[in-house]
Amino acid sequence: MKNLSALTLSEPLLPLELWAPGTEVLRTATPGLRPWLTEPGLLTERIAAAAGVPAGLRLVEQRLGFLTAEQQALLAAPAASCLVREVLLGARERPWVFAQTLVPDLTLEDHPWLAELGEASLGTTLAQLRGLERAPFEFAPLPAAHPLAARAFAAAAAIASGSLWARRSWFALRGRRLLVQEVFLPELPC
Repeated sequence: MKNLSALTLSEPLLPLELWAPGTEVLRTATPGLRPWLTEPGLLTERIAAAAGVPAGLRLVEQRLGFLTAEQQALLAAPAASCLVREVLLGARERPWVFAQTLVPDLTLEDHPWLAELGEASLGTTLAQLRGLERAPFEFAPLPAAHPLAARAFAAAAAIASGSLWARRSWFALRGRRLLVQEVFLPELPC
């Protein structure tokens, strides 16, 4: 059961078992989308290669937020408060991926630069760091009503219909974790 104090007032209660590790869950994803979901490298590089132009990144919002009890456990975060950073990645002014990063307060205390990224790519920045640890991906087909899918549809100014595939993985910087959740939008060419 979710910790109700860790939820925002507008967040509906949804089952936690949407996220699944391994690629077995991807059987129902379209064949063209599977390589995007399992891409181990930088999505900005994959977008640039697919589009033939540099990937674009637009900061949608950065705000104070709260982790769910499940996210708090996943990130080994003693407190529920966190920094929420949301960006759109794409090409030629078209959004392909919505990314949400959740940075627990304890991680932010040790790495305050995470709050100062602005329009810089988190992935590119993390790729330059030594000693970075990354958990395996978890995947989920998110219904349009899921809070993360709803944020993605709103950020991309897209009509919320159907489900969107997403992946997530935590990163650890000197033992302090942050969670990156990426939602693949209908504009993605696959």
